[in-house]
Amino acid sequence: MNRKLLVWLWLFFGLAGTALAQEQAVTGRVTDAQGAPIPGASVALKGRTIGTNTDANGTYRLNVPATGTLVFSFIGFATQEVAIGNRTTINVQLTEGNQQLEEVVVTGLATSVKRSNAANAVSSIGANQISGVTKPQTVDGALNGKLPGVNITANSGAPGGGFSVKLRGISSVTQASEPLYIIDGVYIDNSQFNTGAGTGSFNRATAQTTGTQDQASNRIADINPEDIENIEVLKGPSAAAIYGTRANAGVILITTKRGKNGQTIINFGQDLGFAEVNKFAGMAASPWNAEKINNGVFLISNKAMADLYAAAGGNQARRYDYEREIYGQKGLLRNTKLNVSGGTDRLRYYVNGSVLSEDGVQKYTGFKRNSFRANIDAKLSDFIDISTGSNYVNSSSSRSFSGNDNNGVSLGYNLAYLPPWLEQHQNADGTYPANPITGQNLFQVVDRMRNTEQTNRFIQSMNVNFYLLNEKNHQLKFAVTGGIDYILSEAQAYAPSDMQYFVGAGLGYFGAVRNTTNRSLNTNIQGFLVDNLQLNGDLNFTTSVGTVRLTNSQRQSYIEGRGLKPGPNKNPNTADTRVTDTYYLESQDVGYVAQEEINWKDRIIATGGVRFDKSSLNGDNNKLYTFPKASLAINVANFGFWTSRELVSSLKLRAAYGQTGRSPSFGNTFTSLTNVSIDGKSGVTVPLQLGNATANPETASEIETGVDIGFLNNRLTLEATYYDKRVLNFLYQYQLAPSVGATQINAYPVGDLQNKGIELSLNAQVFKKAGLSWNSTLNYWFNRTKVTRLAVPSFTVPSSGFGGFGTNQILKPRDGQTFSPTAWYGSPYDANGNPTAYNDFQPRFNLSTYNMVTFLNNFTFAFLLHWSYKNYNATLNQELMDEGGTTPDWLNKDNLYQAERVAAGLGDGSAYNGVARIAGSPGVTTRQFVQDASYVKLRELSLYYTVPRASFNKLFGNTVKGIRLGVSGNNVFVWTKYVGYDPEASQFGNRPIGAGVDLLSFPASRRLFFHLNFTF
Repeated sequence: MNRKLLVWLWLFFGLAGTALAQEQAVTGRVTDAQGAPIPGASVALKGRTIGTNTDANGTYRLNVPATGTLVFSFIGFATQEVAIGNRTTINVQLTEGNQQLEEVVVTGLATSVKRSNAANAVSSIGANQISGVTKPQTVDGALNGKLPGVNITANSGAPGGGFSVKLRGISSVTQASEPLYIIDGVYIDNSQFNTGAGTGSFNRATAQTTGTQDQASNRIADINPEDIENIEVLKGPSAAAIYGTRANAGVILITTKRGKNGQTIINFGQDLGFAEVNKFAGMAASPWNAEKINNGVFLISNKAMADLYAAAGGNQARRYDYEREIYGQKGLLRNTKLNVSGGTDRLRYYVNGSVLSEDGVQKYTGFKRNSFRANIDAKLSDFIDISTGSNYVNSSSSRSFSGNDNNGVSLGYNLAYLPPWLEQHQNADGTYPANPITGQNLFQVVDRMRNTEQTNRFIQSMNVNFYLLNEKNHQLKFAVTGGIDYILSEAQAYAPSDMQYFVGAGLGYFGAVRNTTNRSLNTNIQGFLVDNLQLNGDLNFTTSVGTVRLTNSQRQSYIEGRGLKPGPNKNPNTADTRVTDTYYLESQDVGYVAQEEINWKDRIIATGGVRFDKSSLNGDNNKLYTFPKASLAINVANFGFWTSRELVSSLKLRAAYGQTGRSPSFGNTFTSLTNVSIDGKSGVTVPLQLGNATANPETASEIETGVDIGFLNNRLTLEATYYDKRVLNFLYQYQLAPSVGATQINAYPVGDLQNKGIELSLNAQVFKKAGLSWNSTLNYWFNRTKVTRLAVPSFTVPSSGFGGFGTNQILKPRDGQTFSPTAWYGSPYDANGNPTAYNDFQPRFNLSTYNMVTFLNNFTFAFLLHWSYKNYNATLNQELMDEGGTTPDWLNKDNLYQAERVAAGLGDGSAYNGVARIAGSPGVTTRQFVQDASYVKLRELSLYYTVPRASFNKLFGNTVKGIRLGVSGNNVFVWTKYVGYDPEASQFGNRPIGAGVDLLSFPASRRLFFHLNFTF
């Protein structure tokens, strides 16, 4: 486009915008039912970004077109709309109501609707629940237990997070089942980048070179929760269909804080606290004697263990609580923030800077995040307004080594096998005693080995609205949204040359360092025409059409040096051997969208839409795949015949249908050649795994129905939802006959999944009196997943467990029975080779309650309690501790399986628990290792005091407008019988299937804070 054309377009649109509407000044006052002023109430022009807030006297002034409509709203009051006409003074009296029903939720890529008119159960929480109660380390952690239908698992308690989020069950077998995250219109990357900590030179959790078991953190950890104004969760395809082939696992929409009209507000906050382990495994509590040593099944022989015990002094040996020495540190937590916001009806701004530093419960671990955000909203004319958002983040983490292990490095593994009398403390000369059991001194791992990651991230958003038509009953705008998310993450895993495990592991070299660089660039741009037409004041049509373009580019490269010189040498180029590799991933998606919303008097609201997507990840890059959606909401209580408003103030029936998709992973549609060396010359060979050039996206369709009821002027509301989500043609490997010359075809459609569930949410305003109010929310939800079709033989999901200790399997339906892919399967097997089905990783139900009580006018008390019932892990925790002799009840004979062993003629009940539970002992099956991980967690607890202004006015005058003090905690208490550190632990991270495998991962922490906040 040349410069002359740009100038002509600018002049045309500018003149058109000037001619569309003439502005006039409107003033007025906003009061409650008693006539008292409401300061801070929002006054906005409907359909535009023009608005202001009332002052301390409830008054406002705003320049608006005479043809527009003003929208008045405030928390706890019903929203009211008033046509401006030619009036210059508009006074409004707001009545009490349920603000949640009045809030706006997303229904399209460029449109939104009041919650009271929505046909989907869109869960949302605001800033107060995200960061106003306590200080979550990460955004996904802030959601835990607060939203029905949202299951969140903390993969590791290591600093920097590491959460797995599943919305209404799994959405694939091999593809990602994590939701799509969008911040202010920017499609962001939430990958877990490989660091190499789980590869062969370190703990060798995996034989692969890319580090699939690195216990890495999610990149959503980079986002500062303090910046967030609101989060909406589109949990299934019926709500997320408009997002197409990236929305199979749902969508999480994050809106950051913006400036508001009025006086500049400066807010300074300081949080100080500490973290400590929430639950110890109690490994050092078990006594040691000759019976244990003679009967135990250790990693070394009984005689070798007896000799070690005697050398340590036998019964007179000094005993240490190594578990508390390693994980007993109180980590210091610091968070400092400073933000400035304000503006006029022409220009609004929000600028926030924060510095977070958190030490872990283990020495030399921690997480730091420096974040800066600037959001600007500008009304350039009546024709155009612009919103921009810039966010720079510098974060770093040090996570040490935990989880699965094959080199004796991981600390949980080491602790399980370490007797409390075996001396392992550092010697006076700086050396470390050898560990003759696991082959590695754990204090040497803590002090000398490093697993660090540093990330620089830049997120830029831009939203531009062109108002082409702005009449009283007809508005037309062109909305352009774009964004960039760039990540540069640099990780280092390091082990000096004097580490003991290099000898025992037989690696053939001493010392290793691996430097990994991960680069990711996501871009998105979309343009939509949105037409809003109102007929006769009763019927409203909102039409939107547009297109979306998304790109993703990732590059991972690493260089690993093996065989380091003695000393603090971390340069891989000076090593004896260097190994390097690079991985590329690039994709592009294009979508075309059309949607129509019809609203008749807020009584019947119908929506229909369709999206056509194509992607470079599909077998046919140019083929368009169709994703339709349709929904209907009927507000029964808004009809004239409804006469029970005093008791039942609102009643809505709703139903919705939609489809989404998920393209194959990068590389599955083509066959990659393998590099080889032939007679010293470089060459390539055809691999045994073939790509599928005809691969189509996995698709998911969902039917959602529900009812929303409000009682007593909506002081009590119930939202009930039932859904049936079906994933069609999920992709997996198709095994080939040996005569073909290849073993399998990747990304082949082999079966279908079904997720069914119920979500209930009850909100109550229990009390509302002078000086006392109590608001309570109760959420209940569950999900059931089944494999309904399988075109290939049943198979075990790779890396979904540890062999006979319990695995996830995809089983073909048989005899009218279907099976859950997230359940655990194992021994004994029947005559046909079918495994025994055990309990499921997914809980039978979740129940949570969030309560906020305000009393004595200035005190606010809040808490969040979460119950996960009958969710089961496949765990080796007790097995490792039994083998190491460190289980607290090792010498008892009251194990659950003793009676069963006696009944089966496998024992007389005299075996010690530590022997009876060992794998291979008579009667021990997979059931032994599939353990109940139910828990009740007090996730959040807080008490705040707002200091009366009269108390500090003489000291600070008008400079300080508010002071708030408080104490809070998250993950405060956990009640569980689970053996291990945390029932939420997951060895394999953000996998669709294979979560809930635990091998003494990094323990979860209780985090307690003191808060001080000043408003200027």
